[in-house]
Amino acid sequence: MVTAIRRLNVLEYVILGVAMALALLAGGLVALVVGSATGVPFRLTWTLSSLLFFVVPGWIALRRERRAEREREGVPGTADAAPTEDDAEKRDDGGR
Repeated sequence: MVTAIRRLNVLEYVILGVAMALALLAGGLVALVVGSATGVPFRLTWTLSSLLFFVVPGWIALRRERRAEREREGVPGTADAAPTEDDAEKRDDGGR
């Protein structure tokens, strides 16, 4: 069990490293395109866009995980709460 946990921890770091590398690559491509089109400095654009490519998806994933954790714990107002008539109507018409 300890070996499996250790391997999963290593896998998490590998996935995080790959995500950072992809964010840097995407940020560089965006900086190249924006810099050539507008003349904005490459380093500044690269830094800001790389941060956005890394932080925004991470924040979204963290929010989803926290929401799922609350639902598993049965916090009121989540999936374990009894559905109301409004909820049933939203499901019937696609939430519109």
